[in-house]
Amino acid sequence: MLKIKPLSVIKKVIEKVEKFGGKKNYGEVIQQENNGQEKDASQNLNWRQIKYISKFLTQKEKNIIRLALFFIIFSLVAMGYLFLNSNLVEKPHAGGTYTEIVVGAPQYINPLYSTASEADRDLVKLVFAGLLKYDEQQNLAPDLAQEWFQDDKGTTYTFQLRNDIYWPDEKQFTAEDVVFTIEAIKNESYGSAIRANWAGIEVKAINDFIVQFTLPEPFAPFIENATVGILPAHLWQDILPANAKLAELNIKPVGLGPYRVDTFVKDKQGIIKSYSLKRNGEYHLGAPYIEQIILKFQPTFELGVEALKNRNADGINFLPLNLKESLAPRKDLNSYSLSLPQYTAIFFNQGKNEILKNKKMRQALLLAIDKEKIVAEVLAGQAKTIEGPILPGFPGYSDNQSVGLPDIEAAKKILAEIGWGKKENSSAEINKENGQATTTEEQMINLTVANQPQSVAVGEMIQKMWQAIGVKTNLIVVEPGQIQNDVIGPRNFEALLFGEILGADPDLYPFWHSSQADNNGLNLANFKNSELDKLLETMRQEKDYDKQAETYIKFDAILKNELPAIFLYNPNYTYVVANKVRGIGLTRIVSPADRLNAVHQWYIKTRKGFSAKSPSE
Repeated sequence: MLKIKPLSVIKKVIEKVEKFGGKKNYGEVIQQENNGQEKDASQNLNWRQIKYISKFLTQKEKNIIRLALFFIIFSLVAMGYLFLNSNLVEKPHAGGTYTEIVVGAPQYINPLYSTASEADRDLVKLVFAGLLKYDEQQNLAPDLAQEWFQDDKGTTYTFQLRNDIYWPDEKQFTAEDVVFTIEAIKNESYGSAIRANWAGIEVKAINDFIVQFTLPEPFAPFIENATVGILPAHLWQDILPANAKLAELNIKPVGLGPYRVDTFVKDKQGIIKSYSLKRNGEYHLGAPYIEQIILKFQPTFELGVEALKNRNADGINFLPLNLKESLAPRKDLNSYSLSLPQYTAIFFNQGKNEILKNKKMRQALLLAIDKEKIVAEVLAGQAKTIEGPILPGFPGYSDNQSVGLPDIEAAKKILAEIGWGKKENSSAEINKENGQATTTEEQMINLTVANQPQSVAVGEMIQKMWQAIGVKTNLIVVEPGQIQNDVIGPRNFEALLFGEILGADPDLYPFWHSSQADNNGLNLANFKNSELDKLLETMRQEKDYDKQAETYIKFDAILKNELPAIFLYNPNYTYVVANKVRGIGLTRIVSPADRLNAVHQWYIKTRKGFSAKSPSE
């Protein structure tokens, strides 16, 4: 075994070097060693002498020194590696491209007009910012406003704006932009789809960075309005309100959101096929990590899923359950099943079909429907059956609420009581004088559904269930892009299978108050009930949760008794994204576009680091 004696080697080296350098200090070193006070012999060397050391070492001495240096360097490297490996973690880094399929086609990328199109809403979410926003837990958080205050009466809301935000052309964001946007929404000439949300609300700028809203009466859900995207006043103010929908800014929007429009592609018919957006490096909530987001638009979910399966995209905005197996070849996809405040119901338009005016007929139709079967067989269990519009998280909701089971015999008995089905394969018309049914060969119930695989499948199952009790049912399938203008707006339906998204605040006023019936209102059943109206008005002003719950329970009882609609289920929303995209923490959303609430925190690229740093670094 090789024995290393570094001290003796160094002594010999010093002796040789000193002899060469004309110095005789070696004796002093020996004397110090003999006195037990040995010192580092190297302190007698100077730089002129050190460079000649190799000339006086034997090969054995050189090998010993090399070996010692090797062990020293190896030990330092190993210690450094172990330290770094135990302390460095993967951190998000700027870069990468995410491509998503969206079913639909954009038309108005403008907060004033985007409510009718999911494609528009997605783009608005990416490009625009509001005073407030929802985080991934669906809690309201500051956005363009840094804080806000509400007075004791609940009629005045004051927002303190951030003073460090600039539009892409370096014009500073101020209260002027907020006032312009809200006044434009309120102005009938602009034709905004959300005008009713701001009726009677006054807005004024206290100074450049303070905005105040005054309500005619307390309205607890008002705060949700503050999430509306803000327009750049200096770009829109010279456009006539009547021409606003024709403005180029609707397809080349300018906003303060996490992404900015870069390019878009149209086909020969002028239909937009894709949008490319680049990250806003100056985004006030932190520059996004993903460099580029591309939205590709498809007319149907079948085509969208096919494109995703063929790796022409990294995600799709919604995956219908019946198409889930189509994506089996792609093992790199993550599915997010998200809770959504939405109910799917069958809305009755009693003015279009006399037989639906009879409450007993509506009760029979309800008893014929097996909701659990619909959820299990069509929705693969990805929904919760319901009896009314009070959803999980709403005041008055109880997990112990029971859902009525189907009762075919009871349904047939009710129909027999009203004289239905006296002739084979016949339907009936209700006699207003005696409440009895008179048969006609032609009469039936027309059930309208949107031409989407899931909706059609549910509609076909309901059709079979109603026909099983002797009620002839005709299924009318309407293209999704036409259902708003051709069916819902003019109330051109007898029974409509449709889903309504209620929003973050459980305000059911827009969906069931008498003032919202007819003419494009959201009261699809055109249901009018004075007692119900009073309850809805009380709900809007009540702040106490327990009292709200009491009011909602009374409201729910009226709907269950009157049956203007049959409530079926509260569906989950399935969002699919490639696993290369990380940082997605979704569990619950208010609307489909809310899946993008924290898109600036998503990332594809990573790097090792001790702590999180800005993606721009």
